[in-house]
Amino acid sequence: MKDFLKSMKFKVLLCVFALLFGLMLNAALAVDTANFPEAALRTVTQPFARAATSISDWVEDRLDRLVNADRYKNENEQLRRRLAEMYDDIMERDELKQENERLREILGIIEQNEDFTLSPPCAVIAREALGTSANFIINKGSNSGIKAGDPVITEIGLVGRIIEVAPTYSKVTTILSAEIHVAVRTASNGTAGIINNDILYSDNGLCLMDYIEIGSEIGVGDAIVTLGGTGIFPPGLFVGTVTDVFPADSGLLLNAVVEPSEDLFKITDVFVITSFEGQGVLP
Repeated sequence: MKDFLKSMKFKVLLCVFALLFGLMLNAALAVDTANFPEAALRTVTQPFARAATSISDWVEDRLDRLVNADRYKNENEQLRRRLAEMYDDIMERDELKQENERLREILGIIEQNEDFTLSPPCAVIAREALGTSANFIINKGSNSGIKAGDPVITEIGLVGRIIEVAPTYSKVTTILSAEIHVAVRTASNGTAGIINNDILYSDNGLCLMDYIEIGSEIGVGDAIVTLGGTGIFPPGLFVGTVTDVFPADSGLLLNAVVEPSEDLFKITDVFVITSFEGQGVLP
């Protein structure tokens, strides 16, 4: 017995009894003496009542889930279907909006160039993995009336030309490529030159315009457009803007650096001019 009175268990029990006595005494002071037993009992049992309520709520929630599982599953499936339908509606509206915008772009190009026949809008589906020419493949080909040599444009300006055609896709070489040569001029005063690219510039997304006569009025900020008359590109297509002018190595001509009208490494949609007045007619 003496050992038990000195044990840790006895000390813990003593603390518990002291705590319970304190709670009952506090309840007694807060209520009338006549209600002391009731208050003490309520004080002692209150934690257990709260625990029982929590357990009851938990059991009720679990039972509700079991009993109504099928209903909740059906409701969730209906909500998922509704969300999917809403998402499809939004995507369809966006696609229609984009298609309308592309049709307006086609209409604008044709209004300004009545002799043009354009392909449907073409999406860029692949890009040249290596190289500095930004060449790419589009998702339209001979089935859409496209043929090798056709000019490729955006609503802003010239991109390049078709070099290979299959029934459902085509390869485009851009105006950054050394394979392409474009007769051009300044839009303001007709100063002529040729886009003959150099890897030093195409690597930075720029074109080199050369064969410009010494003394020509060409400067930074000038707009460059196609000269036409070669049977390859129609006249007046915007090519880009002059960013620098400097003497050629020969000292007899000038060179100009031209920033293309579009970032050719990032464009996603183009049009192909499948016919125009003078196409294929050599000077």
